[in-house]
Amino acid sequence: MRRFLESVALLAAVLWTICGASVACAQRVKSSGERKILSRASIVYPKIALQMRLQGIVKITATVAPSGKVVRTELIGGSPVFVPYALDAVALMKWEPAATETKELLEIEFAASNAR
Repeated sequence: MRRFLESVALLAAVLWTICGASVACAQRVKSSGERKILSRASIVYPKIALQMRLQGIVKITATVAPSGKVVRTELIGGSPVFVPYALDAVALMKWEPAATETKELLEIEFAASNAR
């Protein structure tokens, strides 16, 4: 019975991945801060936005610790459809180390023509 439940859970996970609510894609991220971004997370493009060919820009300020880890994100503005996806991606980014905490301004562009 346990093996059966594990198989069902695995199948559900695979189906969710294939038919899920979003599609991963590479979008443009512009950073106008002094620190260099070392690693970026995949930005998720919402499936409904892809189907409707919606586009938008989200502007975010990220407070980055001296270690390069994002400690806080603040929304400046942007398309409400894309805001949660942009905030999630920025929270996972890593910047180069610095002597002090900095605030980095980011602009994330979502364009349906860029989506895969």
